[in-house]
Amino acid sequence: MATGTPCRLSLAAIEHSLREVQRHFAALSERFDEPRDPLIDHVRDNLLAGYALIDDYVARGVDLFALQNVGLLLEINATVLCGAGPANRARYAAHLAATERRFFGDDEGGIKDLLEWYGEHRDDSIWKRAAGVYIRILSKPQLFIEGNHRSGSLIVSYLLMREGFPPFVLTVDNAEGYFNPSTVIRNLPKRGIEVLFKIPGIKKRYARFLEQQANCSTGGFAVLRADHYAGAAKHEYRAI
Repeated sequence: MATGTPCRLSLAAIEHSLREVQRHFAALSERFDEPRDPLIDHVRDNLLAGYALIDDYVARGVDLFALQNVGLLLEINATVLCGAGPANRARYAAHLAATERRFFGDDEGGIKDLLEWYGEHRDDSIWKRAAGVYIRILSKPQLFIEGNHRSGSLIVSYLLMREGFPPFVLTVDNAEGYFNPSTVIRNLPKRGIEVLFKIPGIKKRYARFLEQQANCSTGGFAVLRADHYAGAAKHEYRAI
């Protein structure tokens, strides 16, 4: 259910859900259309750091799709790959630099393409907009060199939170519904005759999936801090 007020995240609840996915991953993977890398500890921890990052963006009212802020999308990707620590950032500096060149320089799959798509669909429902952004990030050529699934899901969560909905978080119950459509999407080219017929249906189904996840969310992944944006000293929280 939407609150109309931007959400703040419960990182403890998100971590609990991700740990449950880790614990059951072998059984879950039997239902995946393609093999997936297991959710190992450092991937989980970097993803949690990514959730903390988008939580901060939402709290500060940052518009990631404003031209002056698009570099913050790169920071989301760098965080899910390397975490926030300076040592890993230095170790993977060459990869991060290559990702930045692709991000800004690839007209077909880079940020230019994503911003153009977003500008044309800004008035779509939040579900179609979030699903469309995810498809645009994950389809070929992808926005980032690596980490497009995780980065895309965080950007989707950011969009949902800005509208007062809880974030998308991987759970034992939704893992199959997340990974199998993602496999289809990542094998789709962004352009071409065939795609004109396939993408609308895929976007509609993924939008419905995101809406269902938000409507049935019982994980307490987001909280409303009623006075957060008013700057009051007393904090009141309500899980959504």
